[in-house]
Amino acid sequence: MKKLLFTLICATILIFTSCSNDSHQEKEVQDQNQVVTSKKSVSKTQQEIDNLLKHFTTKDYHSSVSGLTKEEVQKDMAMKLLPKCKQLLMENGYTEDAINKFDYKTIILTAFNLKK
Repeated sequence: MKKLLFTLICATILIFTSCSNDSHQEKEVQDQNQVVTSKKSVSKTQQEIDNLLKHFTTKDYHSSVSGLTKEEVQKDMAMKLLPKCKQLLMENGYTEDAINKFDYKTIILTAFNLKK
């Protein structure tokens, strides 16, 4: 349980630290996204997850969760990601029964691994 929580915390930290205002880095990310898009079509669910992750880095989101503890913010993010991650897993052949056997952290991490 602690290992999964640690992994979720690390993933959250990576999300926040990987999003910077460096225009050179943004250009590289855009180039990489174009390559990925040309290799395979990005599903609507994947795009919605990406948009949600971008939303988590906005000032609006940070101000909306400013009164929460770090753990509460992580739980808020996880609960917003969970439905989209479940949907992505189902689109990739997971059954609802298999998904229901996972805890929410495993569902999110599995969905993120599918996006790579």
